Amino acid sequence: MEEISVAAHTAFEIGGIAITNTGFWIILLAAGLAVFLPSVFAKAKIVPGKIQNLLEFVLETFLNFCDSITNSRKKTEEIFPFAMTLFLLIWAANLVELIPGLGTFSILRAPSSDLNFTIALAALSMLYVNYLALKNLGLVPYLGKFFNFKNPILLFVGILELMGEFTRIISLSMRLFGNLFAGEVLLIVVSTGIHWSLAYLVPLPFLGLETLVGFLQAFIFSSLIVVFYSTATEAHA
Repeated sequence: MEEISVAAHTAFEIGGIAITNTGFWIILLAAGLAVFLPSVFAKAKIVPGKIQNLLEFVLETFLNFCDSITNSRKKTEEIFPFAMTLFLLIWAANLVELIPGLGTFSILRAPSSDLNFTIALAALSMLYVNYLALKNLGLVPYLGKFFNFKNPILLFVGILELMGEFTRIISLSMRLFGNLFAGEVLLIVVSTGIHWSLAYLVPLPFLGLETLVGFLQAFIFSSLIVVFYSTATEAHA
């Protein structure tokens, strides 16, 4: 069994650039989704097949959910592509920990159990949310949310709100990382030290639990981005 470590391991090098095990999977998954999804809808049929029908159901359900948060189809259409991409990418990344051999081969490591990945994802998401807020509100109203020099109390509240943008990065990344890393450790511990005849039976309940956790964490992360976007693009008085 591989040593349980918070840090990702270097899987291989390309041109002197180290590729970690989590980095390998996120590149593979991102490329796979970028190829798979357009190929499905490029061959879309009026009477959808099973895969097209499933994807359309997922997309429409999440679209309606975003509508319930933004209360505006125009706003939903702006944030939906990014939020939906986050959901699919994180969910796919979380499922890596369910692959048999976790903890046996160093290449098997769920990207979401790497703090570097979750921090980068959270930072990118909050940067995009604030970019959209700046785009929708304009420079002066956007900065006015944080720096209101007409009232010292509102200025203090604005500075706290600015600090909140950074704490959101920490909370988003730590929530995703903590849940997935803990789940990965649990699966490794449960899958080792048992008789070979029970190796595929004992972990089943935990695999089911981690499948649910992986889905929920992807949904929560992407949903929070929609919530943050909705509040960030509201004009302040």
